[in-house]
Amino acid sequence: MLLLLLMLVSQYETHIFWIMIWLKKLILTCLTELPVADLLEISKKLIVTDHYLWVNVLFRDKKHYSLLRIESGIDADLYKLSKKSKKLVNKLLKRNGLFLVKY
Repeated sequence: MLLLLLMLVSQYETHIFWIMIWLKKLILTCLTELPVADLLEISKKLIVTDHYLWVNVLFRDKKHYSLLRIESGIDADLYKLSKKSKKLVNKLLKRNGLFLVKY
């Protein structure tokens, strides 16, 4: 998941935020301005350990916006990928023994 996050940050204009449920309240925190090393460290700790957290990466390929949602460190959902983005994501996933499933 972190490799996918790193790839998106390095290839696209991104807006990164996490959504967390804490004491039955929804908390939204923006991570867009963080240096990549800090972003990865925070994401690694929070995604793996917190089951009430979603990291969302909104990224843009020219005029096309897509969304990656990582939930609880094991689920990643991609929404509205452009053809170019889908090809790049598939290439990265394939190299790591993973694949996309459409549902």
